[in-house]
Amino acid sequence: MPFLFVDYDQGAGGENFCARLSNARQCETLTATLYDNQRTKVRDVFGQEFLKPNPQFTAKESHPELYTVVPTHRHTDLAVAHLKDVHSIRIAMPTDPTMLAQLKENQIQKVYLTQEPPEYFVGLVRILQQTAADPDFVKKIKYNKMQTVEIHLLAQGKQPTQQNIDEFLNKLRSTVDPEPDFAYDLILPYEMLHREPDRAKHLIKSKFGIEYD
Repeated sequence: MPFLFVDYDQGAGGENFCARLSNARQCETLTATLYDNQRTKVRDVFGQEFLKPNPQFTAKESHPELYTVVPTHRHTDLAVAHLKDVHSIRIAMPTDPTMLAQLKENQIQKVYLTQEPPEYFVGLVRILQQTAADPDFVKKIKYNKMQTVEIHLLAQGKQPTQQNIDEFLNKLRSTVDPEPDFAYDLILPYEMLHREPDRAKHLIKSKFGIEYD
């Protein structure tokens, strides 16, 4: 059966979506963890490589009888170029200002204003090292005592003062990238998942034959 890549931007609830989707009998079930801040993390067959800015992965085979669900941040084109039989869903960024603000606050509260889960902490630091303005920022990290936003600021060569934190988060709130230029098999608007979930379920079943709860 095909890979099923779920493409979304941080804050859209994509890993929660993937976890629920993978519980359908037509899909290979993902291992998922729900943290106290209501953030969901899943373990996919590529070890979350497709959620990183520059995925480093070895080509794999999908499940022989079930869809293999894989979350990704705008790397579906890369998957199609290197893997066999890739199907795709895109959770489109909201155009409704209220819903967009909700997504951004989800991103901020569940990712940046929390501590990175211990099992993902080293991965985060390694990602930031690739583009860090200050190569020695790692020495300044106080493990298990710093919010994710503070670690990002250190990597940028900035002190994690309240002013710098506010500037970082305000920039995040106001930045919306254009939708990817890619021919996804199915595009689900963020608004639909929240306001018309039954319609989203119908579209998923019609396109992929997946009975999504």
